[in-house]
Amino acid sequence: MGQPTHNERTAVVVAPNTQVTTLPSKGGGRFAMGRRLALIIAMLVGAVVGGAIVFFMFERPALEAAQARAQAYEQDLAAARGKLLEANSMVAALEGRLLVEESTRRGLESVVGTLQEDLGKAQNSLAFYEQLIPPGPQGAVTIRALDFERAGPHLKYRALLMRSGSNDTPFEGSLQFVASGIAAGEEVSVPLSIATAPSTGDEPDSAAQESDAAAQEPLKLEFSDFQRSSGLLTVPAGLDLKSVTLNVLEGNVLRTSRSVDLPVED
Repeated sequence: MGQPTHNERTAVVVAPNTQVTTLPSKGGGRFAMGRRLALIIAMLVGAVVGGAIVFFMFERPALEAAQARAQAYEQDLAAARGKLLEANSMVAALEGRLLVEESTRRGLESVVGTLQEDLGKAQNSLAFYEQLIPPGPQGAVTIRALDFERAGPHLKYRALLMRSGSNDTPFEGSLQFVASGIAAGEEVSVPLSIATAPSTGDEPDSAAQESDAAAQEPLKLEFSDFQRSSGLLTVPAGLDLKSVTLNVLEGNVLRTSRSVDLPVED
């Protein structure tokens, strides 16, 4: 059983004209303290609820707007990164093209340098050959070089002929070789024929005669500026060669000639 509650009161005797204050009992103080604590809690709860209301009414829209802006910035940043990657790819491609063009340019410069060097050599050669061109009337023919060498029963020859000036019309003529020497104790001059292959005996007489006739004919000649000629000449048996003269003929007209003395044969 619960114990009965007794409200104790204390009587105080005071003098007349003195204010009397009644003190609450201990039970009433606890009740007042509970009310104050409940009020504080209610105020805290109200503050929290009010803060939440303020947050949802004002702060959250601003936060959502900030998040939206952040997302937009991230998207812009991603787009900028994509453009940067694209620009880097374009730069790499341009650098590759630049390297190829640089390599091509260097190759062309090398080719041009080689061509210029070859052109310089050609110009030097042209100047050298222009110096070799003999002075004289336009189109005049000269024998610039002539050499003979014994080769058994034959005589090997080499000749270089040139014309003066610049010629549009080629020179047409022939070469005639005349040997001077001693035969049967007398000085003689005889024409030399072009050496031909010896007859095998199987050829018809007409073919052999045609070959001998062709060998006796002068060597045909046609050139514009210069002409090299070489071959073998047949030396008549019993002829002791002393010199050989080369005649350049135009038709039956002698244009130029040159003689070369041959060394005495051992």
